Parts: sequence; C-alpha cells; structure tokens
Amino acid sequence: MLRAMFVYPWDLQDEGTAEVAARLADAGLNAVALATAYHAGKFLRPHAPNGRVIFPEDGTVYFRPDPARYGRLQPKAAGMVAEYDALAGLARNAASLHVTAWTVGLHNSRLGAAHPDLACQTPFGDVLVNALCPSQPEVRRYLIALCLDTAAQPGVREVTVETPGFQTYRHGHHHEFELIDLRAAAETLLGTCFCRACLDRARQAGLGGAALAAQARRSLDAFLADETATLPDLQREADWAALQACRAETVTSLIAEIRAALPPDVGVSVIPSVQTPNALAWREGSDLAALARAAGRLDVTAYQRGPKPIAADIAGVRAMAGPDARLGFILRPTWPHVAGAEELAACVASARSAGADRISFYNYGHMRLRSLDWIAAAL
Repeated sequence: MLRAMFVYPWDLQDEGTAEVAARLADAGLNAVALATAYHAGKFLRPHAPNGRVIFPEDGTVYFRPDPARYGRLQPKAAGMVAEYDALAGLARNAASLHVTAWTVGLHNSRLGAAHPDLACQTPFGDVLVNALCPSQPEVRRYLIALCLDTAAQPGVREVTVETPGFQTYRHGHHHEFELIDLRAAAETLLGTCFCRACLDRARQAGLGGAALAAQARRSLDAFLADETATLPDLQREADWAALQACRAETVTSLIAEIRAALPPDVGVSVIPSVQTPNALAWREGSDLAALARAAGRLDVTAYQRGPKPIAADIAGVRAMAGPDARLGFILRPTWPHVAGAEELAACVASARSAGADRISFYNYGHMRLRSLDWIAAAL
C-alpha cells in the first residue's frame, strides 16, 4: 500500500528536499503528492524556517510548461521555478518516493479573469472567475494538455487531478462573503453553470437548458427576496436530475479523455470533490463510480471531524463508488479532524476496511511536526 504525504514545493525548497524526505520516511511514508499546479491562498506554516505565512501565486504551475501544447489557455510557471525545480529535487534526493503530481485543474482565477468567456456563469450570467467551465472545448483542451505536460516531467508516476469539474458557489474565493443564509439548494443553483457551452451540452442531451436557467433565476429571485421561498429539488425533480446527469457526463468524459491521452505507465487518479461529506460530490458533477472507471482510481478527501463521522464518510464513498473501484483516502492528521494518534489510527483502520489501496495525509506544510509521530503510530 502506498502511504503518501501531500506537499507544497515551497516547503521542500525552504526545509530541504532530502530533510523532508527523511522525515516522511521516518513516519512510515513511501510517497508524496506534490503540488504541481495550484491556486492562491494564505497559509500558516507552523515549522517553516523562512516565513510563517505564505501567499502562493495564483493559478500557476511548479515546472516549466511547454507552451506549444496549449491553446488559448496558457499555464504560467510560478516565480520560484526559476531557482528551484521541486520535481527534479525529488528525483535527485528522494528517488525511493513514489511521486504523484497533484494537479489543481479548473480552479484557476488567473485564467478565469483573463478569459471570462471560458469561466462558469451563474443563472444570472455572472461570471465565476475562479471556475473554468469543463463544458468549454478550450478548457478541456487546456486540462488535457496540462496533464500531458505534467506527466512528461521528471519522476512523475501519477497525475492526480483535483477540481476537474464544476465548482460549487462557495469555494473559499478571496473575501467570499454574504449576509444571507444560503440554503443548500440556493447555493447549488448559484453554482450551476448556464454558459453557452453548458446550454449546448444540455440541448444535445435533450434538455431545455434555457428553460431550466429561467426557472433557476425565478427561484433565486424569490429566495433572495424571502428566505421562505420554495426552491427546486435538484436531485429528484426529473428535469433537474437529468441536468445533474448531463453535468456528470461532462466531467467523466473529460477524465476519460485525459486517461486516454496520457502514457499507459503514468497513473491517473481524481480527487472527486472538495465537499464535506462526499455525499455532496454530485454538486461538482462528480459521479464517483463513473469517475473511478474513467480514471482508474479515486483519491477521496475524508475531512469530517472525528473518527466516527470520518468512518461514515469513508463507508459512504465505498457504497457510491462500488465494490470494484480503486480508492485512496486522504486524511488530515491534525486539529480539528483528529485529536491524536489513537483517533488517527481509527481513521486509518476505516480506510483499510473500505479496501483502500492508498492512504494519504494532508498537508506537511500546514501541520505541526508532531503529526508525523501520530502518522507513524497510526500506520
């Protein structure tokens, strides 16, 4: 079984690739999931030697991309790449570690702001610049090219794609804020894309996308005026359920295209959701069983709080993905998810009971180093 740690390239640069690799090995880990395409943030670093707070560059990659692979959407190398190549550093100093390229796909505010016609749109036509739309042909071309480019980098044995599909309205975007208590249905409607490409896909599926968009606007207008307004049941009402199936096919087919494009000796996995619990993954267009078949494996976040809710989430994922799906689970070995090695061990046991072929931990740079001791004890 692979036992992996999610790692940022700036932590390897600041603390030393060999030093971090040795710490991971001492904790019983044999793999890393290195951020190779990532978004902006504001991160507290408990054990960083150079700066305890970091603001990563928005929507950049951590290798030197080949511009010829891409179309309108061109990746941008982060500034640190000029002086530090994390993948090359791992290949030189930690060759025994299995390297997965952790690739944030369509959550890219830099590209969305530069190309608003390729970003998701609310039912009102508002552009969600943080979310590139997977229905758009140029966006699909970009993500396939990004995964191919990433797979060609030194030492990469697998590409793990995060945010390959639609994002929910709330996605932790810069200063995201409202003074209205958004019910789940309202939030989901606000995050449902009705751009031209999505309307085209709906029409090809035999759906009246424009009529659904009009219904969404009416429902949201009523809700924004009065919280008691009735909202559609987006999973049970026939037309809306059909739209969810159309969105899921959009995402699944994109992952299938990525798998077909990559060399067969490079693995593909998908982080199907950033929702908690994973029963909400449908809101992102994620059909767990279909994605597992298309990619070959899922890496699923288990970010509930406490061993029992985490165990329930893990069991629910296995039920949704099916008995034959290859699953890995990502655990947070720290507050507020677990309180020590014993609780983490219970979560590891739940993942193993669900037939996980990989257990991963998030994230080296965010946690106290004592969490490595909890991991070692839990494993």
